[in-house]
This record gives sequence, structure tokens and C-alpha cells, in this order.
Amino acid sequence: MKRQILVFTILTFIAFISCSKENMTIIKDCTGSYLRLNNKDYHICNIEVTESFDSGTEVEASFKKIGDCQTNPPTECEMLHKNEGWINVSKIE
Repeated sequence: MKRQILVFTILTFIAFISCSKENMTIIKDCTGSYLRLNNKDYHICNIEVTESFDSGTEVEASFKKIGDCQTNPPTECEMLHKNEGWINVSKIE
């Protein structure tokens, strides 16, 4: 029973820290769309949620880090854009 409580607590903690709702900046370039938070860029997998926003727009968003982007949005160039990994945006205003 104690082990189940420990596992549940750990999973709840991971779920809590994996979602973030903060003020961020949308960054768009030929490599894709990103959310910038604390000078770190997070590559957006579900880019359709940012289509109506211009690069440089300040937004409040919620996202979850994911291991890999299954849809892998196409890039328009061979430029490297340093980032902290893939995310799925769940809410953006």
C-alpha cells in the first residue's frame, strides 16, 4: 500500500511539473515555431495553435514536454535552432 502511495505521489509530481502556464514569447523562423521561456526555446509540435500569432508576440500558454514529435513539422531551411526539446501546446492566449 505504501508503495502505491509513493508511486501515485511521484506520478502526480511529474504531471504537475511537466505542464507550465507562463508568459512566453512566440518565436518563428525557417526551422519552425517555438515558445521562449527564460531565454530557452521549446520546439512546438502542434504548430497549428500558433498560426494566428506573429513572431515576437507575448502570450500566456500551457504546454507539456514530449519526447518526440510524431508529426515532425517540415522545416524550410537547414539552419540549427538550439532548443530544449519538443512540446505540445495545450492552451495559448
